[in-house]
Amino acid sequence: MNKVILCFVCILSIPIVAQENFRVYYEEVENGYKILSDNGEFSPVSIEIDFKIDNLQSSIGTKKIIEIPSNSTKYHIADLTVIDRKKAYKLGFGIRYNHGNHLQVTYDKDYKYHLPFKKGKAFTVTQGYNGTISHHNEYALDFRMPVGTEIYAARDGVVVLVEENFDKTCTDTDCAKYNNYILIYHPDGTFAEYTHIKKNGSKVEPGDQIKIGQHIGYSGNVGWSTGPHLHFIVFLQRFNKRETLPTQFLVGNGREATQLEEKQEYARMY
Repeated sequence: MNKVILCFVCILSIPIVAQENFRVYYEEVENGYKILSDNGEFSPVSIEIDFKIDNLQSSIGTKKIIEIPSNSTKYHIADLTVIDRKKAYKLGFGIRYNHGNHLQVTYDKDYKYHLPFKKGKAFTVTQGYNGTISHHNEYALDFRMPVGTEIYAARDGVVVLVEENFDKTCTDTDCAKYNNYILIYHPDGTFAEYTHIKKNGSKVEPGDQIKIGQHIGYSGNVGWSTGPHLHFIVFLQRFNKRETLPTQFLVGNGREATQLEEKQEYARMY
């Protein structure tokens, strides 16, 4: 009888993942194992899998990044084939994973976003790209808004995550863990996050299909915040960080698109 040693290690990547909706596992086959994944998330999930094997041949090598499609079951990751049946073999792997395609490079750089507030309203960008307070080396925007201001979707997409349970506010960076937010996945593989929404301030849930201009929630002053505002970013997800992206917004009557600037007020009349 052959001896097999099984060991598994899971490394959870930050900042966004929901373990209960995603898993990687194995099934025994005639001459080894199949490595499979179930992804119950509403966006693709990327994994980096690092095999620790003896007397097994992997169909994808020992370390690789793979994108798992959203809402998929038994997605085939790799085959592990026993090399010598007369010898013991060992199967182990470590994984880290997170939302999005971590190998993605291209996206729609020319997309024209809607301003994330109601038609007929105007708000000031209090901190823009590479801002001095908290936007260091980051393409992020802060819109000064009274608590309870209606937030509207800047682009079509699907809701991936919602956090709306916190009500704590402070100016220390440690308070970022108390941020409330709505996370939306776009058709081109980018994400948008609408942050600092008020407690119970979301009108949407994970899995909801969102249309541009749809009312999705209410602004607040929750988490790491120096005052009531909406923090907005568009990004591609990487394992250890977010690659934030510059965006253009339709302003005024909607005939012109521009990159928003700090200390400027912008109206949405479309």
